[in-house]
Amino acid sequence: MHQARSDRRKSRAGRLARRYFRWSRIEAVAPLQAHHAARKPVRVIAPPAVMDLESNYEATIQLLKDIRMASKRLKGEFMVDISQVKAISAAASLLLVAECDRWRLSSRVKRLLAIDVQGWLPSVRRRLREMGFFEVLKAKCNIIDPPDAGEDAFAPFRSGTRSPGGPARQLRRSIEELGSPIADRNALYDGLVEAMNNVNKHAYDGGNSNWHLWWISASVNRADNRMTVMVVDHGAGIAATLPRSPWWGWFTDHLGPLVKDQPSRLKAAFSLDAKNMSQTGQLNRGKGLREDIKGYVSTHHSRGSLHVVTNKARYRYERNGTVEVEHASSLPIEFHGTYIEWVIEGFSHEEHDDDN
Repeated sequence: MHQARSDRRKSRAGRLARRYFRWSRIEAVAPLQAHHAARKPVRVIAPPAVMDLESNYEATIQLLKDIRMASKRLKGEFMVDISQVKAISAAASLLLVAECDRWRLSSRVKRLLAIDVQGWLPSVRRRLREMGFFEVLKAKCNIIDPPDAGEDAFAPFRSGTRSPGGPARQLRRSIEELGSPIADRNALYDGLVEAMNNVNKHAYDGGNSNWHLWWISASVNRADNRMTVMVVDHGAGIAATLPRSPWWGWFTDHLGPLVKDQPSRLKAAFSLDAKNMSQTGQLNRGKGLREDIKGYVSTHHSRGSLHVVTNKARYRYERNGTVEVEHASSLPIEFHGTYIEWVIEGFSHEEHDDDN
């Protein structure tokens, strides 16, 4: 009996310690602050001044993690002070939109409020508005910010769980409405569909399929004739799911001790040739990463790049004419999911094919 009481006290002490840790984390991430618009103290998350996966990766990903943690612990009852953001890249914009969409879906009220929109930096407000940020919030933004000369124009984001063909065609159409007919437009369609199909097949492990979401968007710079296309999901990540694949034996045979290194895995996954893949009997799966996702850049007539962020690895592939460069590196903070980005220079130089 004495031992049972002791065990109960230890269990209760452990629960209290865990609860204290969780709330101390909330206090650190989203402290209570007086806010004139809310007219009551609210918990506020302060984002970094620069949101970018290149120059400020660690702070940007940490913000997304903080939003997700707060949405679970506070049931949506907190605020992200967007007025603090002075610059936001296309990649960070899509990641923020996707995280807020997830926040909204998990919130009891099913909508988020846009507070002090007039205080947001015009370039940040315009970018988020064009991508559909206020539609995610179920809020209105009547402020129209004209773009500065040379700025990118953005296509509204789309999300879903199934049937990626329709959204891929819609995004392609939105891109052409922003710029010109897309060269290799069928290749773009194939790359988008492959990325979204990978989400359906590999990214999520069981659970509620309504949460097995992907988000897509794009931007066009008419002055530079440059197109950026982006796909993100919140699944397990390419590097983490590779050991589940039927061709994992190829990695263990060819990478040896490096098989535990996520950048090496990721680089190999995008560099497999048909001969190696045919040894596994799973040629189509390998071809999807190499031919449809990487292939949209490797076969394009102009300069382009592929950028993939997943788990604790980053992969880059660049092509300029006949010169190809690829590199994989480790990341300081894990990204829970997969982000894929294509950047195509001179995207409208060639006459486009017929629609799918």
